[in-house]
Amino acid sequence: MKKKIKVLNVLLDDRIGGAHIRIFRIAKKLKERGIEYSLAAPKGKGETSDYAGKAEINVYRCSLGTPHFIRNSETLFLNISYIINFIPSIYCLAKIIKKKEIDIVHLHGLLNLKGALAALFTKRLIVWHFHETLYPQFLIKILRPFTNFAAENLVHISKNTRNYYLTDPNPKEVLIYEPVDTEEFGLASIKKERKVNLRKELNISENDIVLGSVGNISWVKGYENLIISMGALKKKHKNLKLLIIGKILSTQAGYYKQLKRLASSMGLEQDIYFLGQRDDIPQLLSLTDIFILPSLTEGTPLSILEAMSMKLPVIASRVGGVPEVVSDGKTGLLVNPGNPDEITDAVLKLLKNPKIRKEMGAKARKIAKKKFALEHCVREHEKLYKRLINR
Repeated sequence: MKKKIKVLNVLLDDRIGGAHIRIFRIAKKLKERGIEYSLAAPKGKGETSDYAGKAEINVYRCSLGTPHFIRNSETLFLNISYIINFIPSIYCLAKIIKKKEIDIVHLHGLLNLKGALAALFTKRLIVWHFHETLYPQFLIKILRPFTNFAAENLVHISKNTRNYYLTDPNPKEVLIYEPVDTEEFGLASIKKERKVNLRKELNISENDIVLGSVGNISWVKGYENLIISMGALKKKHKNLKLLIIGKILSTQAGYYKQLKRLASSMGLEQDIYFLGQRDDIPQLLSLTDIFILPSLTEGTPLSILEAMSMKLPVIASRVGGVPEVVSDGKTGLLVNPGNPDEITDAVLKLLKNPKIRKEMGAKARKIAKKKFALEHCVREHEKLYKRLINR
């Protein structure tokens, strides 16, 4: 009987984000192919364990986390805690790796130094996955020699993010796009009764035009620009509604209050819905006419892939891997980050021509199925792990 390949994913955040969702989506299919996922996450009360349980993934807890730029007493305390727990965290991870007989340690995020050191000390294979484009270039230049030395493979989620992290060709690098489950995120899976009930719940009529955005409430998403644009759009389209779907992060409570104040100051309290974290995103997207992601920085956002899979035209900022996903003028419209006027113009352009909206949505669905389908992502991970083990 063939031995299972055991992969430990090391995450530095217990809050659900793109990396978590990808892991949960591909875990069951990888298990069918002889690859068993487990997960190491920071200690805390995040949602990781609940989601991991549904995906049949074991979760182990260590004092992980990342250093922070010091902005206040809270970030100072977090940095002190990070330093104090540095060696104990490595020991904790090393114990898990040995006890669970892990074959490959899959690190997520540039600052996953504890996971890397634990894997090196236990002489395990390392895959290092880069997602964000938040880090200053000087930090990347400092850490790049170590990531290249430690890892057998460096995984990037888009060509643009690869260029962001690497200034010269590297034979270790692998490109694996983020996945979307095109069956779950497909209009055929949405029951009409559920749509009717959602409209009642949100007090949205059949005549309303619905804009939608999905992503945790964080300054990097640039939601203030979308709200400002909404104010301008309402002057021309009174029946416009905006759904903002995403968890309000504890570290972004102040930003959320700013957004609420901005919406209130523009008289949009009845037109903008902050829905928080939801587990019915496909159903909510089925009510939506245009999807908008006004991010200031991104990797390859899953929310755009989900919207495309739901046959929605997409308006998104020209950042990170977004231009590799959204074909400007064909499946959506790209705008410059931080520019509410461009968002307004893009929405007005699509509202004027329902035929173009429909054509863009249909093309978006085709691309989502062809290039970003879940099966493709599973297959690429399988090839990566088996190539490492069999080399």
